[in-house]
Parts: sequence; structure tokens; C-alpha cells
Amino acid sequence: MSPWFKRPEVSSPLTEATVHFVCASTAIYATRRQIWDFIKPPENAALLSPGVVSGFRAPDVEGLGEIQVFISVRAGIEQVSALEVMEEIPLELAVTRTLGDADQAARMRYFIHPGDNGAMILDIGQYFTIPVEDAENLAKYEQHYWLGCQQLVDRVKAFFEQSGARRF
Repeated sequence: MSPWFKRPEVSSPLTEATVHFVCASTAIYATRRQIWDFIKPPENAALLSPGVVSGFRAPDVEGLGEIQVFISVRAGIEQVSALEVMEEIPLELAVTRTLGDADQAARMRYFIHPGDNGAMILDIGQYFTIPVEDAENLAKYEQHYWLGCQQLVDRVKAFFEQSGARRF
């Protein structure tokens, strides 16, 4: 057989990688609906993520299977990315994945639940894999992903504190 028609043998990175999870949380004095209505629409992504200039939902599907598209500018170059909603319990939980991510296990989890003194707790977590050869760097990976999650919950909290949104 010609070498042009042979398929190269490729091992799956998931067979050698381990999946890890980090999460950041914050208490927000707003209703569950207010928080959900702020973090769910892709149009608000410009308020949450540096570099995002526009976001929109692909037509026809909302909730499970929804595709959200984002246009970002990084280092002066326009980029398009999209995520898919993998799981959703409205006003409580969403799990998303970035389409085309090289890390097949990568997921973001957004969870809103009651806290103390009338606050709602927003947890934002991320699942990610570590290749076997980088296992000794797990703490650095965890710190990197945790900082991204922490930055996101801090931005949501700051929005509600600065907007003066109050519970009904």
C-alpha cells in the first residue's frame, strides 16, 4: 500500500491524561434570576471577559445544545470562538464546552445556590486534563485555571455591587 493512503497511528491524549477540577466561589447579594440573567446571555460576555467585543446565540436552540458565539480581539487580531451548552438546569446550573478545544475533557461549570444572610453563591469551576508528562506541574495548572475562575466570579460580583442591584 502506498504511504499516502496509510493512516498514521495516533494515541488519544485522554488515555494518558488525568482530569482535574478547580472552582472559585463568591457570595452575591442578588436574586438567582438576576445572576442567571447576567451570566447566561452571550451578549453580556463583553462585561465578563477581556477582549470579547461581541457575543450572540446561534439561532434555533436555547438551553441544552445551545451554541454561543464570541468575537474577541487579542493583540489586535479578531478571533471567533464558540461554546456549546452541555447541561443546563435553568437558574441553577450550566456546563459548557468550547467547540474545537484540544482538551476533549475541558468543561466550565456555573452553579448558583443559596448562601448565608440572603446571599446567593456563584461557583464557577473548570475541568481540565493534565498530560502524564506534566503531572509534576499539577499545582501550576490548578493555580492557572483557578485564577481564571476567580477572575470571572469577581467580575460578576463587581457588576452587582457597582450596579446597585438589590434583592426583591
